[in-house]
Amino acid sequence: MTTFAFLLFAAALAFGLGKWLRLPVTPMLILAGVGLGLLADGGSVVLSSDLLQDLVHIGLAVLVFAAGVELSPRRMRGRVRPIVWVALTQFLALGLSGFVVAWALGYGMTTAFYTGCALSASSTLVVVRHLQSRQQMFEPFGRLVLGVLLLQDLFIILILVILLRLSEGLQSIMLAVGSTVLLAALALVIHRWCAPWLTRHVRLEEEELMLGALALLFAFSGLAYLIELPFLVGAFFAGFSLSAFPMNGLVRGMLGSLSAFFLALFFICIGAFLTLPSLTIIGHSFILMVVLIVVTVVVVSVVAEAVGYSTRAAVESGILLSQTSEFSLLLALAGLSTGQISAELFSMIALITVSTMTLTPFLSRESVVWFLMRLHPRYRKGERRCEVMSGHAVLLGYGRAGARTVKLLKQHGLDVVVIDDDAGVIRKLIEQNIPCIQGDGSDPHMLEQAHCRQARMVLSSMRRSRDAQAAIHYLQATPVQIFVRTFEPAEAEQVRAAGGVPVETATAAADSLIAWLEGNLPARPHPS
Repeated sequence: MTTFAFLLFAAALAFGLGKWLRLPVTPMLILAGVGLGLLADGGSVVLSSDLLQDLVHIGLAVLVFAAGVELSPRRMRGRVRPIVWVALTQFLALGLSGFVVAWALGYGMTTAFYTGCALSASSTLVVVRHLQSRQQMFEPFGRLVLGVLLLQDLFIILILVILLRLSEGLQSIMLAVGSTVLLAALALVIHRWCAPWLTRHVRLEEEELMLGALALLFAFSGLAYLIELPFLVGAFFAGFSLSAFPMNGLVRGMLGSLSAFFLALFFICIGAFLTLPSLTIIGHSFILMVVLIVVTVVVVSVVAEAVGYSTRAAVESGILLSQTSEFSLLLALAGLSTGQISAELFSMIALITVSTMTLTPFLSRESVVWFLMRLHPRYRKGERRCEVMSGHAVLLGYGRAGARTVKLLKQHGLDVVVIDDDAGVIRKLIEQNIPCIQGDGSDPHMLEQAHCRQARMVLSSMRRSRDAQAAIHYLQATPVQIFVRTFEPAEAEQVRAAGGVPVETATAAADSLIAWLEGNLPARPHPS
């Protein structure tokens, strides 16, 4: 009980300091745990190592369960091919890079293999929270990322099962893999038929649903233990079995506070177990973090764009996947418990995991995305065709309605210049012989290059309202009308007050925009 009281006090202190200093809470929890560990080593406090170890396993089970709830395979519909390509390429590229770098740094083969595996999977919890906070769960790149996470978690589970049975021979490995497949099949049956039937025919109170979800977690974990699999494998498949809509939404809402509580205890306990890393380990951790971020962003961006995603979606996907996973800690714990890796390596993997999880919100900022997109090769051929244009239409952002919009404008006798930040879109426009500029539609230099002040009209379909405001401000002293697609009534009022013409649509659907243009475009000018 004394140990638990110390942990709760440390958690409260970490949350308070994080809020006061405006820092991410995860590193504060780790530091609080490290502080408790140092006090315990000095004899100032007494901590039960057995309780700490139990809380690590329970906390990790809840986190893995919560991660499984978010990974419904239905989100992969229509995207199986790109998801498989991105997941396989990233997993293999990161695993190989981590192995080679660790081996070059002087680690043995087994240690290097564990390091490569730990680097190869991304955090479901971090990515899902980011997508939810930005309301991007159902965007194309959001579905791509969630599908990649599901496959990566399955890869790590199989690797973990194989590593734990490696010393027992091929027959034992095959038996463990077969048991894992059977457990996954049971989870799929519950996901596909049992959970949907339950939500349709049984009306459960919140408390009953909560108890049922936890009972399923313990049932799968116990079953995994009985068939000699890591109980955390059962926790993941328990969460996966409840990932079907609408069951996942109900469970997610109830798990919020519970998972946050165990998340705090988990990271504090991890911190208490860590040995203080040497300067060499810190340096190696930094090198591996750089390798992880660079390889992930480059590989995912290139592959995602190659299989049909836009440059922006590909870059955002790469940034979101550039951290290690809660499964990395699970893998490290398994290696530590079997004696295959040292406590020092466990500390290094934990440091990399916590650091990259903490960095993700900063790396995924708009400014970073724009910076990386500017590094993409630009296409100048289309830009040179804009030098002599006037009396034309300028389209800021191509989007889903771009092709039909350009066609409609040309039918009314207007030449068109497209400004878009996506290199993939620009490449296609050049192939179609459409004048275009790769860049930000809110950038005055881009607007000047497109001769917007000499244009007849400007149409903005950019996602962010502040970008449209910048374009309106640029055209304020000119007779050029700017039509702006708006998402909310408040945005429409802002556009109207600034001097633009809002195209109001609740869903910003392409069909609505096209219909509006057909009814509001000026008549086709007669040739003089």
